Amino acid sequence: MSKLKVCLRHISEVFLYEYYCLGDDEYEISDEDTLTPHKEKAKEQLLAGNYSGAQQEWLSAHLENPVDMETILGIILCCKQLGDADGEYSYTTESYNYCCTRAELAAYYRNLGWYYLEKYKPEVSAACYLYSKYFGESQQADAELEFLEKAVGKKVAKKDLPQLQKILKDNKIPTEANPVTLALLYKAAEEAAEGRDKDQALDCYRMVYDLTADKEIGKRIESLESR
Repeated sequence: MSKLKVCLRHISEVFLYEYYCLGDDEYEISDEDTLTPHKEKAKEQLLAGNYSGAQQEWLSAHLENPVDMETILGIILCCKQLGDADGEYSYTTESYNYCCTRAELAAYYRNLGWYYLEKYKPEVSAACYLYSKYFGESQQADAELEFLEKAVGKKVAKKDLPQLQKILKDNKIPTEANPVTLALLYKAAEEAAEGRDKDQALDCYRMVYDLTADKEIGKRIESLESR
């Protein structure tokens, strides 16, 4: 049985791929960068306004590295432009497992906001957009909220954090980073540190800290930086 060949370039990607994607298969990491050429072609197609062509390149990139967030966000963008709400939702749901920063979590909630507006659920959509702003201020979220207000003909009601979280929970939407992903990033950081790969260990610890602001993780980062 032939091994799957994937383009993983960081220990965090290895841990995420093995847990979320691999199953019972065997794999090997490609020697060449088979990911970047597809991403570059996708961006060229986007600039040319060819969303279908861009999507095909993003999908090819996704086969090379299923956990690369830039690629998944590229697919989601094309789904939006092509009016594929169900496809957008499928990849947005998938992206949750690979959100390793507050910025990526913010994008996750914005993408859910787009989906629920398409499905005529303005209250859920507004909650997603407003909640995204807790993870990162965004002109895009503000613009989408303005569009939503025009679509429904009224201002979006102000809601506090517990109210937003209740709406999300009532719709089975997670309200924080995936704890499994956090555990995987922590394990990746420890393994990188044990293997004396300071840079990749710091990358992983910083991602965990970005999502949790955990003081113990902060101390580990300071300790590694001082070495």
